[in-house]
Amino acid sequence: MKKSNLLFSAVMALAMGSLASCSSDDLVTEVQGQETTVDHDQVRYLNVTIASAGGVGTRAETTDNDFLQGDEPKENFIENMTFVFYDAAGVPTGQAYDLSSSDIADEDFESSTGSVGKIWKSIIPVSLVQGQNLPSYVMCFINPVGSAEFKSKPLSEIEGIIRQEVVRGNGNFPMTNSVYYGDNPITGETKVRMIATPVNTGQLYTSEEAAKADGAQAIDIYVERYAARVTLNLASGTDVIVPNATDVNGYTLTFVPEFWRPNAIDQNIFAVKRYGLLGDGNIPNYNPTFAELQANFKNKTWWNEPEKSRSYWACSPSYYDNEYPKVSDDITDIAAKNDYTGTTDEDKYPYTLHYFNYNQIEAGKVEGGSPLQGSVKWENGFSKTFYARETTTAAKAWGWENTENTAYNPLASIASAVIVGHYELEATGGSAAVPEGDKTFYLYGKTEGKWNLYFESSIVGAMVKQQSVVLKRTAPNTYEAYREEDGFIVEHPSKSVRDIKNTTVAGRLVALQLDPLALPSGDNGLFYYDVTREEGDRYVKITAENVEIVNSNLLSTGYASKYGDGIGYFNIPIEHLGGAVKTEDGKSYNFAQCPPGSFGIVRNHAYTINVNKISGLATPLRDKMQPIVPPVDEVSYYISARLNILNWRIVPTQDVEL
Repeated sequence: MKKSNLLFSAVMALAMGSLASCSSDDLVTEVQGQETTVDHDQVRYLNVTIASAGGVGTRAETTDNDFLQGDEPKENFIENMTFVFYDAAGVPTGQAYDLSSSDIADEDFESSTGSVGKIWKSIIPVSLVQGQNLPSYVMCFINPVGSAEFKSKPLSEIEGIIRQEVVRGNGNFPMTNSVYYGDNPITGETKVRMIATPVNTGQLYTSEEAAKADGAQAIDIYVERYAARVTLNLASGTDVIVPNATDVNGYTLTFVPEFWRPNAIDQNIFAVKRYGLLGDGNIPNYNPTFAELQANFKNKTWWNEPEKSRSYWACSPSYYDNEYPKVSDDITDIAAKNDYTGTTDEDKYPYTLHYFNYNQIEAGKVEGGSPLQGSVKWENGFSKTFYARETTTAAKAWGWENTENTAYNPLASIASAVIVGHYELEATGGSAAVPEGDKTFYLYGKTEGKWNLYFESSIVGAMVKQQSVVLKRTAPNTYEAYREEDGFIVEHPSKSVRDIKNTTVAGRLVALQLDPLALPSGDNGLFYYDVTREEGDRYVKITAENVEIVNSNLLSTGYASKYGDGIGYFNIPIEHLGGAVKTEDGKSYNFAQCPPGSFGIVRNHAYTINVNKISGLATPLRDKMQPIVPPVDEVSYYISARLNILNWRIVPTQDVEL
């Protein structure tokens, strides 16, 4: 006997075939016409076939263009698996059966086609003691993370088990039963959620020989990986990464890609695929009926395929939380209090989705969290795959059927691929030379429709010319705008300043502010005009006590976009199968017309994004600690997408221009 690396070569496609799986809802305690308990200790035997839910590879390996075979050995490797049996009420019964790599022989596998990758066949013993119920359902957990919990919990609780890993530390992929809506032969119900595979008593044999005999009834179990597979392709060369000489006055900007990874990703995953809906008042419905889901999908049927024992949608933990930031300050105002390692409501990370900053993308980990798969590094191009957690969103979060969704930032609610990198600048037409050793630059104001570019040495001077909040006294009762650069700084407004105006400010934006530590004193003091004063002189001297009020007033001067160290990003929403609707110019999405399932990452699917060209401006990052929350007020990518889902199920490929 030896280890096998053949079992699964599919991510979202399930094997074509026979029996459905078990619904966690309304489980019965009796099965009509069937033996339900044993009157003495005994062993029964199951003839089991495990079929994988499709894989990723070349289309030549399958006869179904919706599914591709797995091409990475670790995607298909089985180190161990656990079978857990349940009675008709969904309660564990009998003894769980574990197999290690030494128990799994290569000769037990055979290839398949269509939505099924590989098939494994074996005889499984079911050990029962007197008085125990016979199994009515079985689940298979492959390369499990924490199998003890799976063995002890009833089916009604299995759906709620949370995990973090979609790829084990040794590179193996956890998998478990596929979930879909179909017919349950045990209860006689139709169109119910199928979680565990049904077992009829006629499939429980009293000897291993009988289970192996010709004509023995096999139990087909269909499994899928926790992981989704996301591949982003970007070639090098100036015909693909086009130097931008059209958007900025006096400079040519060339983007240098450094990394990419999925962003706005769930921090956890349900160990077993889960379905749900958000009702009125965003109250979660954890057990939606088939009819309720069909109504949600406007009677479209793409999401469920019982004939192949699979489905193409799911709800990740964040789907139910339904909370998303509008700007990066919604994260940093809380999580940065304790360097992103807080554990209390006052300082822990405030969202179920994680929005990565540049440092986290570069390091491949989150402060205080578990290690993550390292981001894909630029190696004269991008072509490698990232294995991501399932992440889905209710359509109301991006504003479906709403003329204006003011509650959320649609782009922040959608899982995306982000490309981070920096700009190299070249001065043209006699513009100021690019400083050596400092890549930071600012875009502030436009001339003839093009951005004006400034460096650290020039941005304060450019912005101070526009301010009329800070005043100097030139004679008794005579004041004029103070335009000296001394004492001014350019920075992202602090929380206290933003709170005074009750405003949100996108993370990339910086404003002219007075430096509280550099306020002039005495006769050289500065003033501001306080319109809130009802009595007395409204010209008020600026002090450390009121400087934040002054700085809140300075926000009226306007904002500059800061590329700290020259860094920025492109954000590409990941489309799913629901049929996202783009705007007429193809540059963005008409979110009000994007139905449920338009965006998201679903387990056992393979997503491919081809970036054909980068010519627009990246969204700025003011520093390497700013979380990447895509801006609600600006879209810098151009999309013409065709999304593929693979054996891992093919989600049609997105072709993107940025």
